[in-house]
Amino acid sequence: MKTQPLSEKQADRMAYEGYLASLAGDTSAFREAFRTSFFRAMNEQLTARQYEILWLSEVEGLSGKEIAYKLGISQSAVSRHRSRGKNRLRVLLAYNLDLRHEKFS
Repeated sequence: MKTQPLSEKQADRMAYEGYLASLAGDTSAFREAFRTSFFRAMNEQLTARQYEILWLSEVEGLSGKEIAYKLGISQSAVSRHRSRGKNRLRVLLAYNLDLRHEKFS
């Protein structure tokens, strides 16, 4: 049987679940350091529009069409901002997970 490739959303979900599972044995010091540095980096690295669109999409659960209407931009602009923002977040997560092994191993 041929396996279907994962969609970007499925791959993101699997990565997120793996990340949460990896935190199960972490100390609270690492969690606090990670959270502080991650949110600081999010505010510094994402554009205001990327942050806004990711918030509307991931936290509030709006569709691309709903976000486009709400912000008065095209759906393709929403898609671009969301993709670029997620890519930046992936880089930040990878960097912070590398720090975890350096500082807390």
